[in-house]
Amino acid sequence: MNKNKKRRGFTLVELLVVLLILGVLVGLAVPRYMESQKAARARTFAANVRQITSALEAYRIDNALGQTAVYPDDLTKLKTDYYFTQEPINPYTGVSMLTGTPGQSGIEYTVTTPSLTYTLKVVQTNIDALENVSTASTLCAVPSVRVILPTKACD
Repeated sequence: MNKNKKRRGFTLVELLVVLLILGVLVGLAVPRYMESQKAARARTFAANVRQITSALEAYRIDNALGQTAVYPDDLTKLKTDYYFTQEPINPYTGVSMLTGTPGQSGIEYTVTTPSLTYTLKVVQTNIDALENVSTASTLCAVPSVRVILPTKACD
């Protein structure tokens, strides 16, 4: 064999430089990915609350008794293909927003007697600490989320 022939391959220094570059790229990408996941959960929750509000109004119109339109006694009455093809799921807990307890569903629904008005209140805590707002507060305390929630849900 020819001793002058150079060996082909990567040196240890070259491999370490490549690994360092990859580490920096991952270090920059992962936090941005995690932030986008948090924002997506909040947007999904807000969209589900808006869908429930729309379904409540549709139910009221569908179940007008004479001249009086009524709301359902509880949200489980919306669990039909007519109002939802798929139940809205709380992205923080994985529980149905129609059948779960307020702590699990993230919303609290109450209806007045004789079902002429209702209140739908957001009780979901800010688990992800979005926009550096305390995790003890509800999603209504987060300005970017409050804007996309129905107004009455945060009053």
